[in-house]
Amino acid sequence: MKDLCYFCGMKLHVFNPEHDIALAFNRRHQTMPHAAQELRMNLGWIPALWAGDGDVVLVDDVPYAVKAAKRSGLKMADVLFLGKGEIKGMLFDEVLPWGWDLTVKTELEEAGVDKRLLPDEGELIDIRHLSNRRKTINSLQVLRMRLEDQTCGESAYITTLESGRKVLEEWKNVVIKAPWSSSGRGIRYVNGTMNEATKNWVHRVMEKQGGVMVEPYYNKVKDFGMEFFADKDGSVRFEGFSLFITQNGAYTGSLLASNDEKREMLSRYVPATLLEKIIERVITNAPRLFEGHYSGPFGVDMMIVAREDGNGFLLHPCVEINMRRTMGHVALSLTPPPLAPKQLMRIIHDVNYKLKVSDLENNFIQTI
Repeated sequence: MKDLCYFCGMKLHVFNPEHDIALAFNRRHQTMPHAAQELRMNLGWIPALWAGDGDVVLVDDVPYAVKAAKRSGLKMADVLFLGKGEIKGMLFDEVLPWGWDLTVKTELEEAGVDKRLLPDEGELIDIRHLSNRRKTINSLQVLRMRLEDQTCGESAYITTLESGRKVLEEWKNVVIKAPWSSSGRGIRYVNGTMNEATKNWVHRVMEKQGGVMVEPYYNKVKDFGMEFFADKDGSVRFEGFSLFITQNGAYTGSLLASNDEKREMLSRYVPATLLEKIIERVITNAPRLFEGHYSGPFGVDMMIVAREDGNGFLLHPCVEINMRRTMGHVALSLTPPPLAPKQLMRIIHDVNYKLKVSDLENNFIQTI
């Protein structure tokens, strides 16, 4: 009884990086790709970076998590790492996964977490709907309204290969995306015409997910994002900028610096006033988009695009909306103190996946 009382009012955190894959399959039980399983096992401890003292972090292997967290050398909360067999009957105040989906809900339910702390079927349907890349179409229109001369961004949702052919005729070079997929997966690049392999992939995605997103291929200069948090009362707050690098669409690293420094770096390409307008529009319009169906962290991926005439840059204000915690949120939890040097946060694979923070490299400064 003493142990149970100790956990009263504590939060349970879960790192489920396979969340986007789980959304695509939408099954109670799903065997995840080995890389996703390995990532969760190796980095299951990272919620300790944003958790509170006394919180619990659910991990696959407790001894490994303790050692990995200690080896990281990062400042983190005084949390307790526990496995699935150790949380049944514990009294938590809130359950906070990386992202909500049917698979993680089932996992927690079967581990004995109080069902009242878990979303019901309707809430999961809403979250999955909000996570569909199709939602970016309306968001783009809202964010670009009366800012068309400073921004770019178009997208179409197609449900047949014939409609896809018509879009290709108009845009020529495009990016095709599955409605739900994890970072770097579920994306195809097409230059002019689709080959048979791409057609077959598009057909399979249409059969399983209803359609695909098609967007013009832009001359991207910089990736970045804006990270937010939606409170249960419907209000939304801006948490900070996320400056990151990708390789073949997959995340590879984030800049650790103050928000002012990140804003200054972005303002070399687009006006700081434009960035502030976009922040205000997300804060104003997100509650209407969510309609009370989501509370928690979310991120909006954006990019800086070179103008076709070579005369300056444009802002693409909504490449993707992630209805979950993001690596940008993780980077914000590791923001260096004022006047401290900028740093680089990366996920590397050296036998195991590791979260590494190091001095900023010159080549990263150039890419950011």
